[in-house]
This record gives sequence, structure tokens and C-alpha cells, in this order.
Amino acid sequence: MNKQIRLDAFQNVANSGVAINDLNKLLGTVLEKLTLVMGGTFTKAMITAIQLKANGKVIWETSGSRLDIVNLYNGGATDATILKLDFMDRRAVTVNARQAGAIDLSAASGITQLRLEITIAGATNPTLAGFADVSPPTNDPSESGIRFLIKRKHAATYVVGAAGEFALPVPHLDPAGGGSNYTRICLYSANCTAIKTVRDGITEHELTKAQNEAAQKDNFKVPQTGLVVFDPVQTGTLMGNTWDTRKGVVGSAQFYATFSAGETVTIETEELIPLASY
Repeated sequence: MNKQIRLDAFQNVANSGVAINDLNKLLGTVLEKLTLVMGGTFTKAMITAIQLKANGKVIWETSGSRLDIVNLYNGGATDATILKLDFMDRRAVTVNARQAGAIDLSAASGITQLRLEITIAGATNPTLAGFADVSPPTNDPSESGIRFLIKRKHAATYVVGAAGEFALPVPHLDPAGGGSNYTRICLYSANCTAIKTVRDGITEHELTKAQNEAAQKDNFKVPQTGLVVFDPVQTGTLMGNTWDTRKGVVGSAQFYATFSAGETVTIETEELIPLASY
């Protein structure tokens, strides 16, 4: 963080609707974090969608409740009126792992427009303000490999009909469609009891929910009720740890989860890829 810049006023902040903030004043910087400050009768649960768009493409999407839970998993502070969109991994143990995902908005990035959209439902006289943590772009050769990577966050839902093990439709997973490079896959689920990942027919991670959370606690994560996280970078390093399903890296990939009962699951990804891959 080199500077903290107050955001321009949000437009269309209403009891129900989509509040908009054009972030073009941040062009030329590296965006590390956005902090939103909420007022009025306005809770995180009333933010039903958050979308960050670069050049009109959705590069980051979630909801207020889901984002809050993930922030707590990553060791963030609890504050009813503050919601943080953090594009860095602040507990990472290497500089590149910490900075990977911060959004380079320099001319070389190709990003010419950046907009934040916040969908509000059921608030009363809400207010919304915020500020950005930014740094100047750097041409440090040690950062060349991560400079234009963006930590994409995309979501999908899946209806689990009954108890059992199922292959989940994780966004961008299939190598035949290009695949992706995952740092985390989050399942918002009350009934998930185990997860398993497979690449090229080889099982790589196969853990019960309790085993998965025990490993995460050793790496200073804070497991949350209703959240199951596949976290291959929980040790704070990236090299050799991201779960890569890109075409040419592997030929096939599957993500399985076991459930004790049927439910509707939200699957949310964190992926390190350049904007050109969207």
C-alpha cells in the first residue's frame, strides 16, 4: 500500500437497486483492496451481489454475506459496517504470493474502464462510501510473472438432490474449455462432509471436512460455519501449489464433494489468470 484514495460518491444508493461507482480515477495504479463503509439500516446480508467489471467484463463477483465469511476464514476482522474486497493474500509468506491478484491498472494492463456495482435489497436509508488501497506499478523483474494476473472470483450454484458424492460444476474447470489456475474453491454449504480433487485420473486431495479444517487451522486459517474451502495455497506460497487445470497442463480435472443431505450449494472460485483469459 502506497496510498489510500477515497472513492467518488456511489450513484443510485437506494433501499433496493444497484449502486454504481466508476473507479476510473484509480487507473494507472495497482489496486490492492477496496474498503466499503455502510450506514443506515444496511447489513452485509442486504448486499445480494457485488460485481467488479474491467472493460465491461465481470472479473470479480460475490455477495455481501459470502464475502464476509471468506474474509473471516482468511483471518480478517469482524466489523458490521465494513466490508473489504481484498485482492491480495496478506498472510502469504512470499512477496509474490502476497501480491498476486492485485489488479494492475497501468496502461500496459489494457484495462481502460473499471466499475463496481453493488446490488442492494431490503435496506432502509442506506449510505455507502469507500476507499482504495493502491500502489504504483513496478517493472521489478522478480514480479514480471505475476504483474498482470488478476484474482478472478466467479460463482455458480448447484442443486444437490440427495446425500452422496457428486462432481461439482466449478466455473472454468474443464481443460477442454481452457481450464483455469485456482488458488481457492469455496463451497457455501451446510451439508458438505468431504471433498476430493482429481486430475488426469489421479486423486490429489481427498479429505473429510474435519480433516480439511484441521490442516487449515495449522496454517492460521479460521474455518467458518457453512463454508468448506479447498485451499491449495493455505501455506502462503504459490509456486507448485495452485490447482492448475489449464489446457496443456492437464487433460482432465474433476472436483467432487460428498453431502449428508440435499441442498443448493454456491460454488465460488478464486483464480489467478490474466484479463485476456476471461
